[in-house]
Amino acid sequence: MNRHEFINELKKKLRNLPYDEIKEAIDYYEGYFDDAGVENEQAVLTELGAPSAVASQIIASFAIKEADAEGSGKKSWRSSWFVILALFASPVAVPLLIAVGVVAIALIISFSAVILSFFVTGVALIAGGLVSTVTGFLVIFQSVPTTFLYLGIGLMLLGIGTAITIATVALSGKCFGWLTKFVGGFIIKWSERRSKTSSDTTEYTNIQA
Repeated sequence: MNRHEFINELKKKLRNLPYDEIKEAIDYYEGYFDDAGVENEQAVLTELGAPSAVASQIIASFAIKEADAEGSGKKSWRSSWFVILALFASPVAVPLLIAVGVVAIALIISFSAVILSFFVTGVALIAGGLVSTVTGFLVIFQSVPTTFLYLGIGLMLLGIGTAITIATVALSGKCFGWLTKFVGGFIIKWSERRSKTSSDTTEYTNIQA
C-alpha cells in the first residue's frame, strides 16, 4: 500500500462522517505524510497501520465528542450509532467484533424501547391533563365543585406528564452518552494497543533481518 491508496481507503471508511470532519482528518494525514517526506512514506504507513484502524479511531473520537457536547437525546442517540460504525470499521478479530457489536446494538435497542415507553407515557399524561382541564371549564356552569375536581386532576396530570417527558429526554442523553463513551473508549484503546503491537512486531522483524 502507498500513500495514495491509504488516503483513498481512509476516505471510504470515513464517508458517514460530516464533511468537515472528513476534510480535517484527511488534511491531517496528508500533512503527516508531507512532513515525513517521500523517503519515509513506508515508515509512516507502518506506523499508522491499516486505514480501517485509523478510521475506527477517528469515528470513535467523533462519537465521543458528540456525546460530550450538550445536545438533545436525539443527538446522543446518533452518537451511539456512530460508535457502532466505528466498531464495524475496525479490523478487530471477528469473534470480538460480533460480541461487542451485538451487545452494543442490544443496549441501544433496549435503551430506545425503555425511553420510548416513558416518553409515550409522559405524552399520554399531558394529553389526559389537557382533556381534563378543558372538561373542567366546560362544566363550570353546571357544577363548580366538579370543575375544580377536573381542573385539579388536569393540572396534576400535566405536571406529572411534563416531569416524565423532561426526565426522559435528559435520561436518554445520559444513557446513550454513557454507551458511546464506553464503546468508543474501548475501540480507541484497542486500536492504539493493536497499532503498538504491530509497530513493535515490524521493528523486531527489521532487527532480525
